Amino acid sequence: MDPRSLDNTSASIADIVTADKLDAVSAGIVKDDESQSLSALSEKQSALGTRATCKAAPSKRRMRKSADASAVNADSDGASGVGEASSKTETSSTPSERLKVRQFLEREAVSELDETDEFEGVGSTYDTERGAKRAIAAMRDRKAKGALSASGGSKGSSANAIKSTSAQGTKKAKTTSARGVSHTQASHAAQATGAAAKTAASSSGNAAVAGTVGGSGIAAGGGVLCGVIAFVLVALVIGQIISALFGFWDAEDKKRSMEGLPPYITYEMVEEAIRCQEEFGHPAGCTIAQIICESGQGETMSQLATRDHNLFGMKWASSFASALEVAGKEGWTTQEEYTPGTFTTITAYFTVFKGDVECIRFRSRVFLQASHYSANALIQQAIAERSSDKMAEGLKDAGWATSSAYVDSLKSAMDTYNLRRFDSMTVEDLESGALSADAVIAAAYSQLGVPYVWGGTTPGVGLDCSGLTQYCYRQAGIAIPRNSEDQAAFGRKVPVSEASPGDILWRPGHVAIYIGDDRYIHEPHSGAACTIASGASQFASAIKIR
Repeated sequence: MDPRSLDNTSASIADIVTADKLDAVSAGIVKDDESQSLSALSEKQSALGTRATCKAAPSKRRMRKSADASAVNADSDGASGVGEASSKTETSSTPSERLKVRQFLEREAVSELDETDEFEGVGSTYDTERGAKRAIAAMRDRKAKGALSASGGSKGSSANAIKSTSAQGTKKAKTTSARGVSHTQASHAAQATGAAAKTAASSSGNAAVAGTVGGSGIAAGGGVLCGVIAFVLVALVIGQIISALFGFWDAEDKKRSMEGLPPYITYEMVEEAIRCQEEFGHPAGCTIAQIICESGQGETMSQLATRDHNLFGMKWASSFASALEVAGKEGWTTQEEYTPGTFTTITAYFTVFKGDVECIRFRSRVFLQASHYSANALIQQAIAERSSDKMAEGLKDAGWATSSAYVDSLKSAMDTYNLRRFDSMTVEDLESGALSADAVIAAAYSQLGVPYVWGGTTPGVGLDCSGLTQYCYRQAGIAIPRNSEDQAAFGRKVPVSEASPGDILWRPGHVAIYIGDDRYIHEPHSGAACTIASGASQFASAIKIR
């Protein structure tokens, strides 16, 4: 194959490598099998006494040159190593250089790919395929050379015999005849060599075909593997994006549920308090109030709570050591009010818990199961009625705290953060964001008598109609827009006849809280105060937020 033709067409890697090999032969750097065979035949002719002299007659030089030219033309790659081949190499020197550059760049590209994790092993596949295709090309070249060499040898012998007889006469014809015998012997030897080469090439060809099929299989398998890896990576990326989006929405729902609570009260704390309420009956509102009063310090919690996860100030008892939620004990300095108005500083051991959730569960599962708590009449009443107020009174009565203001502190926290709303909730309600309508209605009742103030947003001081509805929903853990029209757009409009207690009633420019039985609570207008009114049909629609 002519390297110049490769430069003009899109050649495969095997073609490029084969052409480069032939170019090296043409340049005389190495000898191909045919040249080595001709060299051996030349030595044999010298041994027979027919060695050509440097002072050959012009006619003989012309005959030899003609034979050489025939041999060059017979060789499909021009790989004779003498005369015409040398000039041919010089003519194609520029395409050869470009060929070598292209081969070098391709080899470097394959090496770069082989060093990556995704395409590791591609270099060996590339080398295997090159070797297989090189062997197939060599087999084809040897077949062509064997046939052309036999034909060229016969023509050369006949031409030499005819021209020698015409020029030198009968005597020289005898010499030519002898030489013809020698050339005939050389031709037979060349044919024998070609047959041997053909046999070797046949066996090499079988191996080459197997190598080609194997290399192609490896390449196809590598392509399938890369496709699978790409699919998995894309699936992982999409999964991460979806997970991030759902995580964001979940975080927003949790944040909304914690609306109006101190920043250190987490969603997990509230969830576990409600779960224990369902399992053991202890009102969740009082549980959260205890955390705020026992551990809250402004915007953060005490070190006992943050370091040891003791949210309720529970002291140590040896019987706690086997509890699953307990991690150990730790000594702390605290103040106790054994005599009303007199505080005594003591050092005592407090229980260390594995986490905040574990502490809340331990309180209901173990601590409040002690007989002086479980048998207390007020606590039993609190469980039966789901009343955080009764629970606060029962804890003090059973001896939870020595502070004389303990019950008032708990109830104050319940009022400030509207914690009683959690007493009627379930875990499903918290997870779905469907908070109790009672919390909204309770917040509306708490503002009865508060004067109407245009643009007012301060509960207990002054509110306008949309300020009242926003406050009520904030106490239920739901953030809604400030203005009445935005509130209407935020929720889902339904006919007033489908309104449920806790829904917002809307008409252009005014909103109210529906409490059932055709009644609602609202801030009517300037000069009036928050009141209960009848006639829900005066509104255009009901707005469902939850």
